[in-house]
Amino acid sequence: MDSSTTLSPVSVTREEFNAFHKSDRALFTRLVFSLKRDINQSCKIVSFLLYLEKNAPVSNLVVNLAALPDYFVNALADEVVTCLTCMCYETFPNFVATFGKNIKFFTIPLIMRMTGESLSLAVIHQNRQNILLAVKTNLTRICYPAFEDICVRAAMHNKETEEREKAVEKMSNLAISKVVHKGEQETAAGASTVDGFSDEEQVMAENRTVFLTFSKGYPIAEAEVHGYFTRRFGDIIEAIYMPGVEGNEQQALYARMVLHSAAKIPEIVTTGITRTKYTINGKHVWARKFIPNLKAANNVYASVGVSL
Repeated sequence: MDSSTTLSPVSVTREEFNAFHKSDRALFTRLVFSLKRDINQSCKIVSFLLYLEKNAPVSNLVVNLAALPDYFVNALADEVVTCLTCMCYETFPNFVATFGKNIKFFTIPLIMRMTGESLSLAVIHQNRQNILLAVKTNLTRICYPAFEDICVRAAMHNKETEEREKAVEKMSNLAISKVVHKGEQETAAGASTVDGFSDEEQVMAENRTVFLTFSKGYPIAEAEVHGYFTRRFGDIIEAIYMPGVEGNEQQALYARMVLHSAAKIPEIVTTGITRTKYTINGKHVWARKFIPNLKAANNVYASVGVSL
């Protein structure tokens, strides 16, 4: 061959490109479908993990995650979100001031362990410019093109799910009205006591109550809920009211967790976020502050598997 001959760039088909990134695509699919995480956030999670794989280094990180259970992958994804959040702040002290009191936003034990204790949040922030550039490069060169078809399918799936939930909400309106009307009648008759509380005690309890919803198909026991929140936040629970299994239901879909003090609610329900997500023994649990005047809606919606 003539040495002056110019080499033409190698053309790669979409099928070949996707096949090369098979492991990356599998992880992304797991994040958005199995773990039901946000599509755009999941792209950034995979992009950051690719950065770790190349620069930490953590050899074969994405491939090895395939053999690990969902709860581990989900916990690692949460840590990546913490790293991405940290890098959004101009200074590390500002990040600490915002999230330092919330331990789950301030520690990345899995990433620390995988990187030999070398990659703390402080180190990540110190190198934020380089890391953010690498993440952006991975997004544009790998994640967006490799995940394009999966994003379309996930968006369609999410839209269908949202439409089903709206349909359930519409169908539930009549049931909610009936429950509210019945409650008003009972109150007028002087027979209003709930869970053993008097009217006054009920109002006080509602002000320090967290409403929990559970994923359908993943039964969770009251003891699991109590043990998890006690280990994580201390002796904060006064009582948990989880309805018994009725009819064809194989699990309770919601619970009310009454705390000893309303001051503990901000530690459990993140300020500014509608619902805070927890993973208990691999099962998703969503927490938000209980809204007393939506009591009927709380129960009816949760009974059909819709989390408010």
